[in-house]
Amino acid sequence: MEWVEFSDIIGIAIVIYVAVLAHYNVHMKRDVKLGMLFSGAALAILYVFDMSWYVVVYKWPDSSHTDFILNFITCIVYLMIPLGLSTFFTIYTHRRKRVRHYIGLLVILIIAVIDIVNIFIPILFRHEDKVMYFEPLAIIMHILCFVAFIIMLVDMVMAMSSDYEDIFLGAFVGLTMFIGLIASWVNYDLKTLWVAYGISYLLMYLAVAELYNKKDVITGLPNRNAYEKYIAHIKDNYKSIMMIDMNELKHYNDTMGHEMGDKYIYATARTLAEAFEGYGKLYRIGGDEFCIISRDSGKELAKIAQKLLDEGRCYVKYGDFPINFAYGIGERENGDIAAVVLNKADQEMYINKEQRNR
Repeated sequence: MEWVEFSDIIGIAIVIYVAVLAHYNVHMKRDVKLGMLFSGAALAILYVFDMSWYVVVYKWPDSSHTDFILNFITCIVYLMIPLGLSTFFTIYTHRRKRVRHYIGLLVILIIAVIDIVNIFIPILFRHEDKVMYFEPLAIIMHILCFVAFIIMLVDMVMAMSSDYEDIFLGAFVGLTMFIGLIASWVNYDLKTLWVAYGISYLLMYLAVAELYNKKDVITGLPNRNAYEKYIAHIKDNYKSIMMIDMNELKHYNDTMGHEMGDKYIYATARTLAEAFEGYGKLYRIGGDEFCIISRDSGKELAKIAQKLLDEGRCYVKYGDFPINFAYGIGERENGDIAAVVLNKADQEMYINKEQRNR
């Protein structure tokens, strides 16, 4: 049974597991879900062809024709890597196109073309007497694969969140893939590479799912889960905290329905996010409550908040709604822990709310 490659069977089991989880994940966006499924299909094809490689090695006679078949199978296997990565580039780069995105897509295209050419011309690897040998240019392919993978991974994390859990998990995914690439280059250990690819795929799904668990479904902002995890590990890398409480949400919910109330929340949240962009991280921590953690002074934050209140309307592109909220700001002093600063902000907010309701 030496021709049965059980590591590939485990890899296929991982793909099925992730596919089922992704299919039933109601929080995940449709394009991201399809991306996970498409990449999983590419990975499953990789494992199937890798298993067929062992069947040919152990069951077919030695000949140049057999070597060609093995080379063809290996090319298809390697082709699945850029094919799988291309999905994630499509998801995370069509919104914000930057130089690194074009570099990543170009790298993927180069790898795919070279894989196809290698079927006929040994640029990356060749087979002789059923043994695979890397060509000198193969190291470039390994480097390009890793560069594309890292660009995609960084974009995936930055597109949604960037707290310590996201960064740690993203780094672990990158490390797993790096070990697999090193094993394949140094020891010709492709089993480790394909297992690392499967583990990275599983960890990537867990990372994406965790990002959605920390994202508010109405506003797209980091939610209370993300807020509490950040506050639990916050140190002294902030200067002030602002608490914001909407004033008219109950009116919209009671008179126009919760659907209109959700639209009002969305318009207010996106207006706040745009107005305070670059001044800190905005969280939705309750039904009509928001929090901004900033490295800027309370005076700067208050200036922006007052400008929004003076304008009196949400930005039109987010909906034709008034903007009306109470706010309070707590500034960190030497020795203050986050709970103290939050309490200051809360007290100021309730004072502000009472003044606005008089």
